[in-house]
Amino acid sequence: MTEGMYPLGRLTPSLVRAEPLFAGAAAPVGTLFVLGDAGGYAAAAVAGRSLVVGRNAPDVHVAIGGEDGYVSREHALLRCVQHGTGTRWVVRNGGKLPIRMPDTAPLLRAHEAPLPIGYTPLYIQGSQLHVVEVLVSDGHRHRGAVRPDTSTGNLRLPLTRREWLVLVAMFSAVLDREDQALPLSWNETGKLLNKVPGQSGWNDRKAEAVVDGVRHRLTAAGIERLTRETAPAEALKANLQRVLVDTGTLLPEDLRVLDTGIEDVDG
Repeated sequence: MTEGMYPLGRLTPSLVRAEPLFAGAAAPVGTLFVLGDAGGYAAAAVAGRSLVVGRNAPDVHVAIGGEDGYVSREHALLRCVQHGTGTRWVVRNGGKLPIRMPDTAPLLRAHEAPLPIGYTPLYIQGSQLHVVEVLVSDGHRHRGAVRPDTSTGNLRLPLTRREWLVLVAMFSAVLDREDQALPLSWNETGKLLNKVPGQSGWNDRKAEAVVDGVRHRLTAAGIERLTRETAPAEALKANLQRVLVDTGTLLPEDLRVLDTGIEDVDG
């Protein structure tokens, strides 16, 4: 085994919810965790280090799509490269099919992109959709050992009832798992809100103002890429969607509020 690289077992929980230990301790900043179909790998950030993802098990670090002939044997290469005075991880597509990542254009063959600090899913659409989970540690993600009797953690972000209602409406197609679902436009969001029992007077500007308030509050709390200064305008809704869905702040069952309404939307 290469020093500073450790396999992750098939029972490793989703990286959305918890950061694994690294050599028995909390991971240093920049440590890479990757999960595929049957476990994965963790690697310290050392320039020149690389991990291969693909269906060519056991000759890749992280196996994905083992029975899907559309997934390439070596579909993705994750490399640690020098960046200024430090390092960063980049992903390069070595397969025939594109790799999709949140907030960016599809990664085509031979193209590469940097991996941000935090959680990033990589999507490969073969005969079925495959997901590779990637986490670049910020040095603060580990939450301690989890036992069978440990209470389920809660990552939900605080929202007022008014904010929650607007966000459920805007992301209703996403929560309803519609194909190629996208957030509603501001105009569509306002119209949908006016159909909710007990609601009236909504328009595109009011809906946008509520969501802008959420984005700026989350930014002040340390969540990145939610403002026009830190991300392209066309990516802001997608970035917010990722944060709200990945933390369980918005859930499919929340859609019920669009039919039932809520008693106090101003709180």
